[in-house]
Amino acid sequence: MLAKSTQKPSAKQTPGSNQKKANNTAGAHVASPPNAFKSYLNNHLKVSKLSIKDQLERPFASFFTCSVIGIALVLPTLLAILLSNIQSTDIDWDGSAQITLFLKKDTSALDAGVIANQLEKKDNIESSHFVSKQAALIEFKARFAMDSVIDYLDDNPLPHAIIISPSPELANISHIEALKDRLLKIPEVESALLDVLWVQRLQSISSFVEKAIYLVAIMLAIAVLLILGNTIRLAIENRKEEIAVLKLVGGTTPFICRPFIYMGMFFGLGGSIIAIILIHIILAILYGPVEELAASYQSDFDLSGLNFESTLLLLVIGATLGWLGSWLAVRKHLDDIEPT
Repeated sequence: MLAKSTQKPSAKQTPGSNQKKANNTAGAHVASPPNAFKSYLNNHLKVSKLSIKDQLERPFASFFTCSVIGIALVLPTLLAILLSNIQSTDIDWDGSAQITLFLKKDTSALDAGVIANQLEKKDNIESSHFVSKQAALIEFKARFAMDSVIDYLDDNPLPHAIIISPSPELANISHIEALKDRLLKIPEVESALLDVLWVQRLQSISSFVEKAIYLVAIMLAIAVLLILGNTIRLAIENRKEEIAVLKLVGGTTPFICRPFIYMGMFFGLGGSIIAIILIHIILAILYGPVEELAASYQSDFDLSGLNFESTLLLLVIGATLGWLGSWLAVRKHLDDIEPT
């Protein structure tokens, strides 16, 4: 009878109550992930605040570390700005390439004008402008102030000329040179001038600077990682006993690494901010001499600096280098500390 009575379901163990209990248990499992995620975020926020507070308590040491990182970031960034200015100038100058056709001396002004009109109707030619030898001589006198020398000449030595502006579709120098070769086949054309040597040199300089930027950026990035690694290593050594206690009470590796990771990221961000300030100061100093140099060449070239996108990119690069350097240092030195 006792065994039989024990098998009877009690009032508290009815199927309905079991179902209700199961639903409550399932609801508890569903509600737990948001609480765990919120706790995870709160922990990150707390650790980041403590890291900032810890760095502010040592302002000089933190400032010097950020300054070293910032100076390391300045050089590749300045080279990148220089390359951007060179490339933008190259586009403007390359688009204004012109071909000057010098006609034979026995070509009359009327025939030269007709040739200029015919060339303007051809493909790959945007415009064609005829310059008579009389107009060329007047312009030569005005530009070089050699009236006294030219007056001794018996005859005008300059030929008629036609200035050709290639179509914008001919952005490649080789295509413009091919057009010049075709124009040389005109019977009345004596010679043609296409000054592209300076463009080729400018492109070579641009390619050299671009490769130099990559090499310098890689070397300085390695230097930043080494600086951050040494800084984090010293911080780990200063907290060696604290880390041992955390390991002893069951602290996980990500939990112990977190303050040092945030420390490296804040150093990287601080270095980026200092680099941005230094770059603006350097560009402000160089703006005047560059403007005078451009004016001497009768150019409206304007030195451009960091825009919003490049500033944001520099901040991201600094934070990423800080995270990577601290992560490498923590993974290397944290395993050496064992609780005793």
